[in-house]
Amino acid sequence: MAEMSKKERFEAVVNGELPDRVPVHDVACIAMSKATGNIWKDLRFNVEASTKATLEYNKLSDSDFCFGMLETSSMFSDLGVDVSQPEDNYGNVGSFYFSSPEDIETKELYDPSDRSQSPLVHKGIIDKIQDYRKNKTSDQLTCGWSWGAFTTAGFLRGPENLLMDVLEDPDSAKKAVCKAAKLVDGLIREDSVGVDVIWIADPTSTGGMIDEAMFREFVLPETKKLVEGWKRDFGVPVMYHVCGDTMPIIDAVPETGIDIFSIDHAMNMAAARERVKDKICLMGNVDPITALLNGTPEDVTRESKRIIEEGGADGRFILAGGCEVARDTPIENIQAMVSAAKNYRY
Repeated sequence: MAEMSKKERFEAVVNGELPDRVPVHDVACIAMSKATGNIWKDLRFNVEASTKATLEYNKLSDSDFCFGMLETSSMFSDLGVDVSQPEDNYGNVGSFYFSSPEDIETKELYDPSDRSQSPLVHKGIIDKIQDYRKNKTSDQLTCGWSWGAFTTAGFLRGPENLLMDVLEDPDSAKKAVCKAAKLVDGLIREDSVGVDVIWIADPTSTGGMIDEAMFREFVLPETKKLVEGWKRDFGVPVMYHVCGDTMPIIDAVPETGIDIFSIDHAMNMAAARERVKDKICLMGNVDPITALLNGTPEDVTRESKRIIEEGGADGRFILAGGCEVARDTPIENIQAMVSAAKNYRY
């Protein structure tokens, strides 16, 4: 088979066709900073420096995808909540915007299309994605990004409060998710113009916190609406990542309309493939800690080959870390994962 471009390879696996080789996504964000000798505080809201470092990193990794150097907590910084800014790590959201169910009804969110309302989310996410897309020098695929609606609701309300609402005040929980979905939609419509894939991270939807019935009631409706709108208006595939054990919700996930389900290293890839069959493409799930952070290149190669055998036999598979790769992950281990995808054929 002739060598495909990265875009052709991606389109093949999404469409259920056999590509020339396994596509690979390194899921690197803050790891790019460390690999290029930077400190995160110097990149957090510096668009030009982030693009420069991303371009440098991509020459080292040669992944099929570029995730980007995104300050993900900036999605909430413009709300005026407490967001810490460690010198060499992501910001942490330390307070809640919706302190009570009444707040869900009355407090408005910012409009991501209005820079005057959302300067930090522009500098931390939107401008970074768009600036890299305009300046990239390779055919690596670019990604739009946002937290998922349920996870965003968890940040706004507080994860424990949201889960208590799910159990004791379901109407308030649904209102929080609905309001969060509007913020997610606004962000995606700003940062995803011209990208190749939309990337949604929804860790609060994990099967360790909610079951399938809860997923169907509180996550599926808004997520499905969002995905339908994006695919209609942007015409690109949607990736959806959920951390932890997602076996309890896996039967409902394809109903969201997503194209790629990114699964955590806690999942058994063969079992996940058996459950979803050929409904969607699976992505994952090299252990980001044991293998990528703390292992050797040989460990990563061995683990990558095993996962390819379990998940990639029919072609609807992308090799990747089971979650974002850790900040201090050796570049040699990331390169080993990319090499495994390039060299280990179906």
